[in-house]
Amino acid sequence: HQLVSLGFFLSRSHRKWKELNLKKCHIGDDGMNILHQWLCRHKVNKQKLTKLDLRNNNLTGASSHLIGDIISHLQPHALVLDDNKITNLKNISTAVTATCTVKVLHMNNNNITSHDAVAISDMMSCLEELNITNNKLGDHGAELISKGITNTKTLRVLTITDNEIGSSGTKAIANALTNNTSLEELWISYDDIGQDGARAIAKAISTN
Repeated sequence: HQLVSLGFFLSRSHRKWKELNLKKCHIGDDGMNILHQWLCRHKVNKQKLTKLDLRNNNLTGASSHLIGDIISHLQPHALVLDDNKITNLKNISTAVTATCTVKVLHMNNNNITSHDAVAISDMMSCLEELNITNNKLGDHGAELISKGITNTKTLRVLTITDNEIGSSGTKAIANALTNNTSLEELWISYDDIGQDGARAIAKAISTN
């Protein structure tokens, strides 16, 4: 009922909303259906947001296509999806790359694994800041996102802290860094990169 009331208010308001902060509202996947209906079907889609915050709302991969649709309609500059369980990121990735309006994406603590690494890699072509701290990319996921690091011309800040990345994944990222010209900050703490991984990163930084 609260989401219906919020949606009705937004659809009737004549204000140009800049930010929509719904963090820790216990929305869930069912509530996301309601929110999507109001945001995308009741003329709220004429607005464009600077920030949409949906962190800590018990969202899962079942909401991925709805989030993708909301991105297409509202075209937020910053999207915060931390502390959910959102996987199956293809729909989100497709919307991000199609609109190229989302520049900041935070998806900390979402159980993201190597299965979604290609989708993450694709989004790097448009993003300026990506934070996927505390997920489960692993070495294979790190190897897959390294292609995005190589190809991106826009990404300035990448945070992949605490992602179960070891030496081999770190080396793949280091190799990608040698061809990257945009990245200004790389956060890879709380990963088991080892001495070999650290040396590879140091060498990549010193030669780029």
